[in-house]
Amino acid sequence: MASINLNTVLDQDGGNQLVREFLDKKFLARRDWNTPLINVSYAQSRPLPSKEGQWTEYTRKDRIRRPQHMATPAGAGSDPSSGAALGTNKTLIPIEFIQEYAEISTVSQITSWVDLDQWVKEDMPIALERRMNELVQNAFLVGRMANFAYDSAGAVSGGIDQTAEATVSLYGQSFTFKAAPKYYANNKTQFSDLGAGDTLKWADVRRVNTKLKLAGAMPVIGDKMMWVISDSQAADLLADDDGGRLNAVISSGNFKTAIKGLEDHTIFSYAGAIFVVDQNPFTEDTGSEGVRANYGTIHSALAFGKEAFGYMPMGGAGANLAKPRFKIQDITKTGYGHTIGYLVPWQVAMINENWAAVVKSQVRESKPNNFDPADPDKQLENFGNLV
Repeated sequence: MASINLNTVLDQDGGNQLVREFLDKKFLARRDWNTPLINVSYAQSRPLPSKEGQWTEYTRKDRIRRPQHMATPAGAGSDPSSGAALGTNKTLIPIEFIQEYAEISTVSQITSWVDLDQWVKEDMPIALERRMNELVQNAFLVGRMANFAYDSAGAVSGGIDQTAEATVSLYGQSFTFKAAPKYYANNKTQFSDLGAGDTLKWADVRRVNTKLKLAGAMPVIGDKMMWVISDSQAADLLADDDGGRLNAVISSGNFKTAIKGLEDHTIFSYAGAIFVVDQNPFTEDTGSEGVRANYGTIHSALAFGKEAFGYMPMGGAGANLAKPRFKIQDITKTGYGHTIGYLVPWQVAMINENWAAVVKSQVRESKPNNFDPADPDKQLENFGNLV
C-alpha cells in the first residue's frame, strides 16, 4: 500500500486511510541511530540561565609561568609576584533555537488506531537528538554549517549541511566558530589524495593520539582518548594491519575484555583509545570536502580529549535554566486541527580545537543494502534526504 506519514494524515481524506480494519497495527521498527556525541561526559556543558544573556561563556586558564630565582640570596631587588597574573582564554557561543512542529487533523486524532500524540512525542525527541549529533559533527569538520530552513510547503531553502560558515552575527555580536585539525588516513596530506586503499589504520590512531597528547588534551577515561567512528571504519580496523598485535590480543585470551566490542561494533578499547560507533557518521563524496553526503565513500572519525567541545544542553536541573518546551495545543476555533511541537535553545562549538582531530578515510563499504546506482535516493524514501 502507499506510504503513510504525517503529511498524508493532515486532513479528513488522509485520515480515512488510517481507519481500515485490515491494517496491521504493529509499527515497523524505527531507525534510531546511535548518537554518541550528545553526551555531557565528553563535552563541556554550560546551560544558559534564563533571562541572563544571549550566549554562554567558556573560560580556559593559560599555563602558569615558571617561577623565578631570587636575584640575591637575601632576595633584595626581586619581586616574585610582579607580573604573575594568570591569563585566561574565553570562548563565547551564542544561543540559537531548534524547532519543529506537526499539524494534526482532529479527524485523524480521534479515529486513527495510531496514537498520534504519543507517536510525535516519541519521534520528535529522537529526531532532535540525531540532529544535535550532526551539529556536533559539523563543529568538528567545518566549525559551523550555514543555516537552512523549510518553507511553508516543506521544501528546503538552501542546502542542508552543504556550506561552511565560520562567522555568524547574532545579537549584535560576531561569533567565529573553530574546527578541529584534519588528518587523512595512510599519511595522505590532502583530501584529494585519498584513494581506494586509504582506509583507517591503527597507525593513524596512534599518530593522532600522540598529537593530541602532545597538545595537552585530557584523556577521557584513564589515559585514553575518545574516538567516534563509523560502522564501516570499524569493519576496516578489523583487518590486522597492526603488525600482528591485534591477532595477538585475540589469541591471548583477553579478547573478551579488551576488544570484544570491535567484533560487535560497540564500545571497545585498543591502541590507547576508546572507540564508539556512530551509526550516522559525517560522510563525504570524493572531490567535495566539507559537504555532507548521503552515502559518501569518505568517512570522518572524530578523535578528542575531554572537554574539547562544548554545548548548551536542552535542559537541566534548576528552575532558572532554559528548558525545552514540548507543547500540544488546539490551533483552531472549530477544533479541526492542533499542533505538536517544540522550541529548544541549543548551540555547539569547539572550545579547544587542539584537543580534537578529524581523521578522514576511504571505506570499503559505503553503500546500503539494495543500493541502486540508477536510483541513489531509493533508500531515502522513509528517512529523508540529507542533501
